[in-house]
Amino acid sequence: MKKRSIVSFFILIFGFVALSLWLYTVVVKVGADLRPTSPYLEYGYYGVVIIFFFFFLIRPFFLVLFSPSFQLQPLKKVKKEEIVGVKEENYQNMRKMSQRLIRKKLVKPEHIEALNLQLHQPSSDFETRYQAMQDAIRNALDEDLKKDIRKIIITAARDTLYLTSLSQNKFVDVLVVIVNNFRLTKKIVVRCGFRPSYFKLVRFYINVAISSLIADGAQSIDLGSLLGSSIKGITKPILGSLLDGTVNAFFMLRTGFLVRNFIFEDHRTEAKEIDLTRSALLEATAAVPELTISTVIQPIVDVLKGTIITPTRDIFKKLFHDEGLEPSEE
Repeated sequence: MKKRSIVSFFILIFGFVALSLWLYTVVVKVGADLRPTSPYLEYGYYGVVIIFFFFFLIRPFFLVLFSPSFQLQPLKKVKKEEIVGVKEENYQNMRKMSQRLIRKKLVKPEHIEALNLQLHQPSSDFETRYQAMQDAIRNALDEDLKKDIRKIIITAARDTLYLTSLSQNKFVDVLVVIVNNFRLTKKIVVRCGFRPSYFKLVRFYINVAISSLIADGAQSIDLGSLLGSSIKGITKPILGSLLDGTVNAFFMLRTGFLVRNFIFEDHRTEAKEIDLTRSALLEATAAVPELTISTVIQPIVDVLKGTIITPTRDIFKKLFHDEGLEPSEE
């Protein structure tokens, strides 16, 4: 393990311990408030908190931390006399990645077949094998994993919007953002089968911390100062809650696309430079309409299907079937 990876690993551990201590102080404070009511209520509260902490923070964090990482060294940073050796190392890493994608069945059968073909390809020159393996992996990642990961990110952002819109508490908003980011990262890593480098994970969790601070500050947004006196009565707190949830959901989109970019960036060897943070921001902005459909329109459609469309369709099917009017198949 390289020196930078070792340092990044311990930074991640230290950051998680710091987060745990902060949550511990909040939990103990709430527990002390429950003690006068009933000691059993306090003990039950601590039990629920421990279970929650294990399944929603500890387990996702360490699952990501100890997942395998396959990184390809960019060729543009390599001296000419070292390119052959670096390419050989990259090729062996690509073989390991292909074997994991096949073993875990993380891609479609046609891509498993293509990867298997490259793993057992007849002897040919190294450059041909290298390029063919790289193309097979890129096709599998782009056509299978990226689409599924996008759905995971949209779902996490939708859940964040719902929960933080309903919550009217700063601490709950921060907790929702932290937990959903941890769970989102775990789901992306499980779907991919590998994680970003430790250094990129540090960068990612810094972005999670920033999102948590934004979640804390979103509750303090004063709609009155933004929109004047045009919003009054019950409309004001409703719009305030929706604005709070939307801000948090947007940053959930951003961090989701960022961790996806970090994972896929480790498997690029071409010289083209990409600003991953800016790319994640642009993708998050482009995903807002899809998030709106998933959050607002899709639930209405699902309700209509369950209450009107599907029952009506079943009634007509039964009616035509009973009357013998259902067309026969020739």
